[in-house]
Amino acid sequence: MTLLLSGTIRGRALVCGLGIAVVWAALCGTFSARASSTETDYNGHYELADVKAGRTFSLEVMQTGSKADVAFSAAMADGSDAAPDGTGKGRVEDGILSFAFTDSFKNEGTCTLESRNGCYRLVMTVTKVTDPRPFHFYGTVLLKRTSNKPQ
Repeated sequence: MTLLLSGTIRGRALVCGLGIAVVWAALCGTFSARASSTETDYNGHYELADVKAGRTFSLEVMQTGSKADVAFSAAMADGSDAAPDGTGKGRVEDGILSFAFTDSFKNEGTCTLESRNGCYRLVMTVTKVTDPRPFHFYGTVLLKRTSNKPQ
């Protein structure tokens, strides 16, 4: 009876130990995922990386923790054509800022901003079309950060 009891106790201890290990691994994974999302700081002012583009595009990011408020504005350098402004809210996860936006033409869409080799890649996808005139500003946009603080 003693051997049976000690075997049962060892089995329960093993199961309990494995349970604790699984919970610990899950918590560590959650903490490391949260840590990586808050380590990426997108606060700042961004402009087109290509100054010869014949247009302007600026992006403002105001990030607190993993949450971010975003605003953008675009225009042709000569003042012609549509000039959209937009705002959105999003969050940073796994080093990528994702947000939804609405522009001044009432178009809606989603965006991701990602840092790569000192350059920032903004991918803008329109999900609700109201007025297509500003679409030539959207798609994949390469940006440079000109300030760590929004202007």
